Amino acid sequence: MASLRRARLLLSFILLWLIAAQALPAAPSDVRLLIDVSGSMRRNDPRNLRAPALQLVNELIPTGTVSGVWLFAEQTEVLVAPGPVDEAWKKRLAGRLARIHSRGLFTDIERAIRTATEDWSQAPAEGERHLILFTDGLVDVSKDPADSAASRERILSEQIEALKSMGVKVHAIGLSNEIDEPLMRLLATQTDGWLEIAQDAATLQRLFLRVLEQSAPPTTVPLQGNRFEIDDQVREFTVLAFRPEGGQTQLTAPDGERIRADQLAPGVKWRAEVGYDLVTLANPKPGQWRIRGVEDPDNRVVIVTDLGIEAAPVPNAVGVGEAPRLESWLTDHGQPVQRTELLEVLASRVVVTSDAETPMPMPAPEAAPAPPAVEEGMAPPAAEEGQTPPAATGEQPMTFDAATARFATLLQTQRFAPGVYRLDFVIDGGTFQRQLTRHLKVKGAPLGIAYDRQQPTETDPPAAMLLRLSAEPDLVDPMSLSGYLLARGPDGWTEVVEIPKGKRFPLTVKIPVQQPGEYRITSHFMGRTLTGESIEIQPEPGVLNFDFEAPPQTAAEPTSGDPISWAWLLVYVLGGNVLLGALLALTWWLMTRARSSGKAAGKTPAKKGGSAKRTRA
Repeated sequence: MASLRRARLLLSFILLWLIAAQALPAAPSDVRLLIDVSGSMRRNDPRNLRAPALQLVNELIPTGTVSGVWLFAEQTEVLVAPGPVDEAWKKRLAGRLARIHSRGLFTDIERAIRTATEDWSQAPAEGERHLILFTDGLVDVSKDPADSAASRERILSEQIEALKSMGVKVHAIGLSNEIDEPLMRLLATQTDGWLEIAQDAATLQRLFLRVLEQSAPPTTVPLQGNRFEIDDQVREFTVLAFRPEGGQTQLTAPDGERIRADQLAPGVKWRAEVGYDLVTLANPKPGQWRIRGVEDPDNRVVIVTDLGIEAAPVPNAVGVGEAPRLESWLTDHGQPVQRTELLEVLASRVVVTSDAETPMPMPAPEAAPAPPAVEEGMAPPAAEEGQTPPAATGEQPMTFDAATARFATLLQTQRFAPGVYRLDFVIDGGTFQRQLTRHLKVKGAPLGIAYDRQQPTETDPPAAMLLRLSAEPDLVDPMSLSGYLLARGPDGWTEVVEIPKGKRFPLTVKIPVQQPGEYRITSHFMGRTLTGESIEIQPEPGVLNFDFEAPPQTAAEPTSGDPISWAWLLVYVLGGNVLLGALLALTWWLMTRARSSGKAAGKTPAKKGGSAKRTRA
């Protein structure tokens, strides 16, 4: 009965779609993209993967969003002027992607930001404003380093404040280790933006997707095990399927029909790019569809429909324990649906998934005991005691608020480990589902320490404390950190490990342990915030207990049952002195005899020489 009642209400909801909503639609987001085309891109992006990454944005950015794209090096060139995103806008951008090059002489980030935001300074914001900055280098405006330093300082002292006053969120994407990470991080954190750093161009598509979802997220449907449901209100869908090199993507329709790149059905557009496929179907059949290929967490199914979903802005970063308010609502033709009796039968939730990368495994321990070591870039094995808990995932229901016609909840982050999380807002109507994705960073302490044990084994007898130090780069400059670790153990044992400035985080400190028992670790650090302010940090202390058999002593020690014999000790000492005297006397005699033999040998050749001379005369 409940399912029948729900179906009737949903049918009524569909029939009432054309009734005017009480609220006006929110102003669309304005998203500007700045793409670096300096000469260093020849090295960092040799295959020009910026083009397919931008093509992905072009395909998935929602219609109605205001957007513009610029290329920048020593000058800033408009690729597509700001305007409402529609088919004509997307066609213009697609036709100009070949203009992306790597021939620029300099990297004038200050000029690029000023050019792309110039009209924003002349009018108040109607919708959200987002600036996506992609670069692989430093501020570089001329051959004179002083000019570049002055430009960087103006960005920090003037431009960031101007961007904040205009309500702009800067989302920075850095490529390579050559970027000015402190500058990029300040641009993002000071404007409540997002920062992504790629070590190589192969991940650019995924990073652009994530940043798009932070600025103008498209409406999608949930993917579960590469399966998704399409309802009869969907006019078109686009599947984004990431695939490994040499892989193939297929789609299976509800009636079993298979769609491949070389076997397209009517109304299907297939675009194969480096690393991913974009498959667009018009007027798709309702029912369950399936992607045949690699199941990837970044796969998406973006839909075109009058029945959509929106979500309130989510802070890009919160601290552990904060509870940000999350809101979502259903839209019809872009306007919020207000009919309470219809909304009450819908279910809403937010699905939280960790975006953290898989930790690196610990290298095999050394065969011999080692002194306290600081090893950069190492990650410890799974946590036992005192370790940071694993990232939490799951879903949280959202409650319908009749006063606002929205679904809302407070996201509880107390059980979350520091890291990046994906938030999938889902509204479920039984016969349809709508999803919208955003991302959230949960910040930890400026410096945190995870404590772990390495028990002795046959191949590596020494036990050891493993201390993993991780810095929160949004709160502290990791390169400015310096301090010490103090470990105390049984029988008054202590060990101090100094951490000098300039270490790369995360890093792991390994302290060998010789005796079982309880060990306590305290620490103290100094550093600077991103804005240059001094900061003093005392991470949470750690306690580790070791239970193993102590190794045998290398030398036998006297016990009360085996007293020292003083008589024999006197004999040993006297005997040793006599032997030493004899050796000295023998040495003196041999040296005296050698000198005497030398003198005799020196006189004999002189006499023979004189006799020979007299004979020749």
